[in-house]
Amino acid sequence: MDVLGTILAFIGVLVVLVLVHELGHFIVAKRAGITVQEFGVGFPPRIGSVVWHGTRYSLNWIPLGGFVKMLGEDGEAEAEKMRKRGLSDAAIDKAMEGAFNRKPIWVRIVVLVAGVAMNFLLAAVLFAVALSLPGTEGRGPLTVTEIQPGSPAVAAGLEVEDVIVAADGRTFPVSRDLTAYVRSRAGHLVELTVRRAGSETVIPVTPRVLSDAEEAKGLGAVGFSYEPDRFVEVAPSVGSPVEAAWKGITAAGDLAVKIPGGLASAVAGLLGLAPDAGTAVGPIGIASETGKVLRAPLVSQLIFVGILSVNLAVLNVLPFPPLDGGRIAVTVVEAVRRRRLPAEREALVYLTGFMVLILLVILISIRDVANLIGG
Repeated sequence: MDVLGTILAFIGVLVVLVLVHELGHFIVAKRAGITVQEFGVGFPPRIGSVVWHGTRYSLNWIPLGGFVKMLGEDGEAEAEKMRKRGLSDAAIDKAMEGAFNRKPIWVRIVVLVAGVAMNFLLAAVLFAVALSLPGTEGRGPLTVTEIQPGSPAVAAGLEVEDVIVAADGRTFPVSRDLTAYVRSRAGHLVELTVRRAGSETVIPVTPRVLSDAEEAKGLGAVGFSYEPDRFVEVAPSVGSPVEAAWKGITAAGDLAVKIPGGLASAVAGLLGLAPDAGTAVGPIGIASETGKVLRAPLVSQLIFVGILSVNLAVLNVLPFPPLDGGRIAVTVVEAVRRRRLPAEREALVYLTGFMVLILLVILISIRDVANLIGG
C-alpha cells in the first residue's frame, strides 16, 4: 500500500503542476484570440471529451499531466494540409486567423511565458500558505536515521538508530539548536553523547567546514539525517496575509535564482565533466521523495510541491528546445531574421532538443535507481 500510495501521490502532484502550467498557456491564448483546439487532462488515448466554445476538453488515459493544443502551434503544418486538400489561399487565411504562428511576436512570447508564470505563482501561493500555518518544531534527543557516505559521522562511528542526547555535555531542548551548535563548531572537536543499545557513550567527531555549494548539495557538517524525539506546534512565522504573500514571492524568487547553477552542476556531473551530479533528481527520485513527504506535516508537503513548481518553471524557461524557453528563443530568432525558419529546420531543432532531454532524463533516472539500490 505504501508503494501504491507513493505512486498515486506522485501522479497527483505531477498532474497538478503540469495542468497549472498548461492553464497559463490556455488562459492567455484564449485572451489573445488564439484558437485553442484542445485542452487535455492526461495524454491520449482519449477516455472522453466535450466541445465548448470551439475548444475540445478531453480526459485521457495516461495520467502524466496534460496539454494545450493551439492552431498554428506546429507552424504552417495545418495550412499545408488545407492547401493539399485544394483550399484557396483566401480560405486558408480565413481558417488560420486564430493561429498561434500568425500572431505578433510579443503575443506568442507572452503565451509561452504564461505557463512558467503560473508555476511560479503557484509556488509563491503554496509558500505563503505554509508560512501562514502553525509550524512544527522538533524537540528532544535526535535519532540518527541515515548517514552520508564518506562523512565525519562515518569516521566517528555513528550508526543508524543512535540517539544523540547532548553535545559537549550540553543538552538542547530544541532539536535544531543542537544541530546549529554542532555546525558552528566546524573544524573543532565536538563530543556527542550517544545512547546506543540502552547505554550512553561519548563519541568525538570533528564537523567539516562546508562551502555554500556543498550545503546546497545536501551535505551536513557531520553528515547524518535525524528524527527528533517529538514535534510540537509553534505559531506561524508571519503576522499578516500581506507579509505571507511577500515572503512567499521572495522565497520562490530566491529558489529560482539558485536552480540554474545546480542544474548546470548536475548536467556536468552526468556528462563526467564534474565530480558528481549534484542533487538533481529525475522522475524516480521525485517519486521516492514524494513517498517520504507523505509522512511529513502539511507545511512540509506544501513546501515540497512549491519547490517542484519553481523547478518546473525554471526548467521550462531555459532556452532549450522543445521547452517553452527554447520556443521563445526560436521566436526571437525569427523576429531578428524577419522571416520564419523553414518548417523542416524548425522540426529538426525541436526533435534534437527533445532527444537530448530524454537522454538527460534517462541518465538521471539511472542514477536515481542506483541511489535507491545503494540506499
